[in-house]
Amino acid sequence: MTPTHQHYAIEDTARSPQVHWLSHLLNGAYKLPGLEGKRGVLFSNSVLEKHIEEEDKHDNFELTSGINRSLRTLSSGEQKKALLSHLLLQNPDFIVLNNPYETLDKASVSALKQQLIALSKDLPIVFIFNRQDDVLPVITHAITFEKTELKAVVPIEDYTLKKNAFVFDKDIPPAITTYTNIPEVLVELKNVNVNYEDRSILKNINWTIKKKEFWHLIGPNGSGKSTLLSMIYGNNSKGYGQDVYLFGNKKGSGESVWDIKQKIGYISPAMLELFKTSHTVEQMIISGFFDSIGLYQSPSTAQRQTAAQWMEVLNLGKEKNTSFLKLSPAIQRLILIARAMIKHPPLLILDEPLINVDDEGRALISALINKIAKESETSILFVAHRDEANIHPDFTYELHPSLNGSVGLQK
Repeated sequence: MTPTHQHYAIEDTARSPQVHWLSHLLNGAYKLPGLEGKRGVLFSNSVLEKHIEEEDKHDNFELTSGINRSLRTLSSGEQKKALLSHLLLQNPDFIVLNNPYETLDKASVSALKQQLIALSKDLPIVFIFNRQDDVLPVITHAITFEKTELKAVVPIEDYTLKKNAFVFDKDIPPAITTYTNIPEVLVELKNVNVNYEDRSILKNINWTIKKKEFWHLIGPNGSGKSTLLSMIYGNNSKGYGQDVYLFGNKKGSGESVWDIKQKIGYISPAMLELFKTSHTVEQMIISGFFDSIGLYQSPSTAQRQTAAQWMEVLNLGKEKNTSFLKLSPAIQRLILIARAMIKHPPLLILDEPLINVDDEGRALISALINKIAKESETSILFVAHRDEANIHPDFTYELHPSLNGSVGLQK
């Protein structure tokens, strides 16, 4: 069946910076069949964030006026549903979808995908993607770029999607930091329950993480992954008085949050907000020895040498003096992982390390994570809301929501 509309895909890479063309596309300035001279609307996380800010600053509940709720109280899936409904009420000529599935779990992705496929019968779609698997089956053409400018429109069947396979061929540096009295069992949760006011978050959670294990924590949005992480990372008061054991000590038995965090390497996308000043790649990696935001102490010769070895592992030796802030999101994640691993902590927590990066970056980061799992004694806790084909954990702990709180299932 011949599609009613032409639908376009744009790969979201450094070669197609949106700042140069997105506003022109929305104004119909490009000669694309079905879009020339037309008016488009943008569906993206940035637009959603602006509406959330409007609610916070001006009590403008434009997207949720019919349900008497604020956007912040909705799940990611509900927020995006509200945004899509709001945009469609504006009767646009076409819609630009900028990585629409980011932050969504598997069920929400599936529901939104079906809604977008149905929408494609009535409205031309421009789909900006960084995951090749996300491209809608209704897409008819791909837009390519040259020097940030629109280059050509090709039938989607003629567009070659890159297949990425990355290998880091240098061994990760050995540990120069020594940890003592680390038990075989690093984390143990026994019948842990978490409730906030009248809402149950976690129900009878039983989970044990031992030395040199590679775990994948997965669960839909709102299932309690962040709550569970905060119990382990040491900054959730709900853990006190419960059977939560961290590195052999029951939580609340005298150890400080700092004692716990010294034994854990941790990264999350939110960490990028902490690094606003211009630190070099070398300074960022060395700062992992001091758990500091930036480097404010003089490192030892051994620490400098270890950082140099990590930069060689990451193929970033030539970027040693480059500003961290000037690098791509994927390379920034690699550096944050090296920073978290430079002391070879007993436990490494990777909270959504693959979110908002393209397929090339995802392959790079996944290769490094698998390498650390293979070559170090560090246990890894990898967290995601979607399955990741390139990640190869030993075990999976999956949270399943229920009315009485999420229950955990070990695989």
